[in-house]
Amino acid sequence: MRNNVNGTKPRVEESSTSRGDRIQWAALSAHHAETTRRARAAIVDLVRAGYQIGPPLYGYRALRIRVIGLTGHSKLRAVLVPEWHTAAVVRQIFVWRADDGLPFEVIAERLNSDLRQYPPPTPNGRWTARAVARIVTNIKYTGRQVWARTAAGRPVPVEQWVISAPMVHEPLIDERTFRQAQPKQVAAGGGGHVSAA
Repeated sequence: MRNNVNGTKPRVEESSTSRGDRIQWAALSAHHAETTRRARAAIVDLVRAGYQIGPPLYGYRALRIRVIGLTGHSKLRAVLVPEWHTAAVVRQIFVWRADDGLPFEVIAERLNSDLRQYPPPTPNGRWTARAVARIVTNIKYTGRQVWARTAAGRPVPVEQWVISAPMVHEPLIDERTFRQAQPKQVAAGGGGHVSAA
């Protein structure tokens, strides 16, 4: 690039297209932030009202119901209802854990001993200690709906979860049994993580 007569480099004008791109990017960014905020608020309202977000958890099935909103429009929502066979498995898992104090690994072995009576959460799969732990630590089995227990893949403190009122769906176990079944570090409040998936 040639110097000006006075020896300085010529000023390169910012192209109108790059300025326009930045304005468009800022507008899209603001729109995205507002859309995300509204979507989150809508999900929070659904969870607090007791509706299921996503697939049902083991032991339940989703019952689709028609709800009339404040605007008078009809919408389909999902609520959890027990699925009799797998709900019995969940209750048995809590008995073995809360009453007998069995570790997750031993419970998984017992479940795997009769897969017809204790069908695993995944078709043609087997029970694992992790699958048992996910059930034992999931507060939804007490009749509550829960959302936002993780952020960016990391556990969020229980105080920051979005939790519904009690008994928004039929509980498979009571609160006392749920607390009794928790791993010791969770029950003592030290570093464990109660699930709500």
